[in-house]
Amino acid sequence: MRKTINLLVLSIIIEVANGNLVSSCRYTRNIHHKLIAHCENQGFTSVPRNLRRDIYELILSNNPIHMLTNNSFTNYSQMERLILTGNNISVIHQDAFSGLNLLKVLKVNDNLINITTIPHGVFRHLINLAVLDISRNKMPLDTNIPFLYPDVTFSTLTRLQNLSMDLFMFPVFRSGFAALQDLKVLNFATCNLHNSSGFKLFNSTFENFSPDLRELYISGCRNFFLMEHGLLEHFPNLKVLDLSKSYVHLYQALRILHPYQDKNMSVINFHRISDNSINENNFPYSVIITEELMKYLRTICIEALDLSKAGIVDYQQKSLFSFKRPECIKTFIISANRLPSSTADHYFQVVTFFQKRN
Repeated sequence: MRKTINLLVLSIIIEVANGNLVSSCRYTRNIHHKLIAHCENQGFTSVPRNLRRDIYELILSNNPIHMLTNNSFTNYSQMERLILTGNNISVIHQDAFSGLNLLKVLKVNDNLINITTIPHGVFRHLINLAVLDISRNKMPLDTNIPFLYPDVTFSTLTRLQNLSMDLFMFPVFRSGFAALQDLKVLNFATCNLHNSSGFKLFNSTFENFSPDLRELYISGCRNFFLMEHGLLEHFPNLKVLDLSKSYVHLYQALRILHPYQDKNMSVINFHRISDNSINENNFPYSVIITEELMKYLRTICIEALDLSKAGIVDYQQKSLFSFKRPECIKTFIISANRLPSSTADHYFQVVTFFQKRN
């Protein structure tokens, strides 16, 4: 009898505690009058089950949740956005996302997820998912062996358009990624690459991704690494290339642009692509722009180009300002380099460039 009473009291305490947590969530509506549940920073250790069922978005960021159990969200079948950023999630059960057939945006970034251990069918319920952010999660213990990205797990996301994830050493993206034919944006939000054990990004690295990709972000790689010149050949329709703050050196960055000769692009961001930690014969810290280096870039009809802080100290004739279609350029940033004081020749090249733009 005493045991029964104790269990009843414990049950009441749990219910009251959960009730207090749920009541601490607040509701707002977006500009389209759709309901948003704000449950961030509330100390939840599991997904609350008794929120309003008609929520469009659930923001459950910065809580100590470590596990997503089966059927965690079945009460919220109308939900289209789920934000789980900054929890302690390390375990996701296979049917954790059951019932979320309408979900379009899922953010599980900044957690403790080992993406190689996620159950294969975990995303199969998310038939309308367009945006997935699973970046800034757990790093592999051994960085000297190939990292096999779980292609079978991702292959069910056939409507995915925007994928953010981490880039690890010796990445292998197998054939399952070919199912993501709607993918338009590939963002490697955290880069863990470095020049060791003969590492490089090969021409074949991205061969299984959609050839219709439009935006590629490989930024923040603070260590030098090699790239084969055909790395981007699998993305012939690319419009945005962002290698900012990745120390791959301007020489390599300019050479991988050959698939885009005489094409249109929106943004090429090579800001701080070189660093004083890189200074060897093949990749000197001081870069002189030559006609040969510019042979691909100069042909591209580019709207915004950032070459700031790229180690440029000088440029030869028919190089830095020799764009085939200068009228395309709306933004051209070359600040924070070490360019010399203008000579008559330099001045003439700049004036000619601006005259052609007008």
